[in-house]
Amino acid sequence: MNAGRVDLSGFTPRQRADGKSMLKSISSILECDPRFRDLVAVDAGLACPMAIADLHAMVEPIQLSDAVPEEIRREFDTARNLFVYSWFVYEFATLAELGGYTALELALRRRIDPAPPNTSRSPGLSRLLQAATEKGYLKRNDFEVASPSGNGEIACQLDFIPMLRNHVAHGNVHLLPQGALESLRLCQNVIEKLYGSSSFD
Repeated sequence: MNAGRVDLSGFTPRQRADGKSMLKSISSILECDPRFRDLVAVDAGLACPMAIADLHAMVEPIQLSDAVPEEIRREFDTARNLFVYSWFVYEFATLAELGGYTALELALRRRIDPAPPNTSRSPGLSRLLQAATEKGYLKRNDFEVASPSGNGEIACQLDFIPMLRNHVAHGNVHLLPQGALESLRLCQNVIEKLYGSSSFD
């Protein structure tokens, strides 16, 4: 069954409580992570146990166009594959999210300065986003959303990206599949804007 929606009601990510290693045994390596047993896929009003095909169906549309350099598409596809393989190791969902932000940072560096970068001297994600905006590669109004605070104000998603990336990069657990998908969609949108801009030559 290819999922239209995942029901996360009542779901709480679990760590192993038996104190054993998280490394899967060879005999269980192709078994789904038990935490997916709490999830169902809903399609046409019917709920069924989730399958790996559902994860693939969720992330398959989140792809970069051929306008984006192959190097960046390859990095982004690594993140997409990690999302699918979270079926076997649930924590891969967090790595998928981080991989999306890694691809985005690479795209920003390449777009602003196509020369291979010295990453030890990279200006950082916040400054790269600011530079892309100043150069006209990104337009803030393309990323305006209602403020998460619910105060009726408008916020810009570009301002959230460094915080979201740092959240997962610094060891915080963010395991819900929906969160990883939303992060990948945001990264996809920003990368496509970078390379689909009318200012690109």
